[in-house]
Amino acid sequence: MNNLATLSYSKEHLERLREFFGDDERNKKFREIIQNFPPSEHVKQLSGTEIQQLHLRVIKALLKDIYLSYREKLLKWAEITRQTAIVDPEYLSMHLVSIFTGIPGTGTAARGFDLADGSEVKSSSRVEQLGRCKECGAAVMSFEEKCGRCGSQNIERKYDSHWIFSLRNEEEVKSLLSRPMIYLVLMDYEDVEKRDVIRIRIWRLDPKDPFVQIFFWDYYFLEYYKKRKERGETPAPCNLHPDKPLTKSLKPLLVFLGKVDFSESKIMIEFINSEGVPDKISRREARRLLSRSSNFFKKIIQLGKKDDYKNRVENLYKRQSQDWKDS
Repeated sequence: MNNLATLSYSKEHLERLREFFGDDERNKKFREIIQNFPPSEHVKQLSGTEIQQLHLRVIKALLKDIYLSYREKLLKWAEITRQTAIVDPEYLSMHLVSIFTGIPGTGTAARGFDLADGSEVKSSSRVEQLGRCKECGAAVMSFEEKCGRCGSQNIERKYDSHWIFSLRNEEEVKSLLSRPMIYLVLMDYEDVEKRDVIRIRIWRLDPKDPFVQIFFWDYYFLEYYKKRKERGETPAPCNLHPDKPLTKSLKPLLVFLGKVDFSESKIMIEFINSEGVPDKISRREARRLLSRSSNFFKKIIQLGKKDDYKNRVENLYKRQSQDWKDS
């Protein structure tokens, strides 16, 4: 496994981290948790490369304390109690995004902004989803190799968790779209058969992007939510599905990729890019997105944004094509 991280930090990101690590009160807490953490006056004198290395140390320490070590202990007890071994992805994600960005939270849990600058954090975990025994229908936990009820190894695993946005009125939609940024965090298995290495990825989604606004406001709220409510029906929440073509076309930018290897009790940071990199779209995905059968594309056409969206999709596809040529 490659231990060399691909790192690309912007000047703004580095300065924000320097301020975050150098804050006197916060720095004192860091030094209580992390061995040999530099004091505030030293943080201010560190080079950009040294800030990067300190950042990696802090992320690894966080993931070790509140994810790796905790989950290892939880799994041991889960084998005894047969209770789910779920590490709450929501709070883990908010801690991680704060450390990644250098932006603290507001200390208000679910009642206020997730980050002090008003940004939103959404989490999804495909790691602890319950499977189902195909023989007797019993629930099977992610760490179980066979059904606890009938002993069958014919298990249906589920890896379809996604990001959920509860948008019940105009004010909530407008509030979401006025945020500085939306951070999307996903935890899933690198290999769903082995289930030993967990990937943690962070994307940054811009609420000011025109197609993001169309997705939440025009496509979901006006076209789906309000019409369902008017018919006396109960609308489903707004869902964004990781790695799906529609989500990719909204251009979330990958800014972080880390891995937690439970077989070796090891944490690896493989990718950090402050500016972010968009997900690529395949030829088949591009065709699906621009098909007349796509409800989202129909809405795009109705709003007179067909050419702009087509250019967006084609540019994302060209990135994929260019990578094939360069490889």
